[in-house]
Amino acid sequence: MKNLERQFQLNVQTKKLFAGNDKIVLAISGGADSTVLARLFIKYLKDPAGHLILAHVDHDLRSDSFLEKELIDKQFAKYHVKIFHTKWPKADHPKRGVEAAARDFRYDFYKKIAAQAGAKRIALAHHANDQAETVLLKIIRGADWSTVASMSWSRPLFTDSDIQVIRPLLNVPKSSIYAYARQQGLQWIEDPSNQDPAYTSRNQIRNVVLPALEKINPDAVSNIADFSRQIADLKNDQLIEMLKIWINDQKKNLPISRRQLEEFKQLLDNKEKAHGQIQLADDQILVKNKKEIYLKKKGTF
Repeated sequence: MKNLERQFQLNVQTKKLFAGNDKIVLAISGGADSTVLARLFIKYLKDPAGHLILAHVDHDLRSDSFLEKELIDKQFAKYHVKIFHTKWPKADHPKRGVEAAARDFRYDFYKKIAAQAGAKRIALAHHANDQAETVLLKIIRGADWSTVASMSWSRPLFTDSDIQVIRPLLNVPKSSIYAYARQQGLQWIEDPSNQDPAYTSRNQIRNVVLPALEKINPDAVSNIADFSRQIADLKNDQLIEMLKIWINDQKKNLPISRRQLEEFKQLLDNKEKAHGQIQLADDQILVKNKKEIYLKKKGTF
């Protein structure tokens, strides 16, 4: 299915998820989602062997979990990409909060591999269904409207980290991922715990609530994801308006365009660039200096 490959390319380019020379650590589990994402990266990158690193965590939750490692090596070693595996022994699992502890273990592992490889991007295979599940969970649990924006296309791995987590498939429904996997002849392993509604609240959303909503409207998943995007856009507009008010407080009646405000917001969002500035009217310069912003006259320090 060339449509998914085109969508992946469009997402990478329009969202500016990475540059052509970036090294990328891809979190792979052996499931359909991350297997497809790995295949898309291999097709997209000019030199996958030099720029793609696969990182796999065996959570030791099933007696046959070793099969994931074997399948990943079998399917991707032929592309000569680097593959790293680690195991989170069951003896180290906490009695409570296993899901959160597993996430912390994974992210620490990805960070370590990224540091070793000199990579500034960690790719995750979250898709539109994951987005919809997250939005519904937040609404059900009573989230504030401003937090419903959910997962972003990219974000820092940790606060002030120069490593970005990217999600190139956020607008792709799971049905398209499975269709592509079958068309490409890919192999994957289904985790039975993901199908058990009693296992987690997210599983209830995934296997009971979303299917019921899709019976009402087949576009339910994409509509929920679109709603989340609209909330994110609203938050973005709110920040830009606050920036506009602040600039007016600093210097009354200084002309500034929407384009300039959006350009400066992108500068603020760029965690890899501690310093930057844009030229405004009347020889005024809007400056970002680490965590500070200020106006200064051109030619002054």
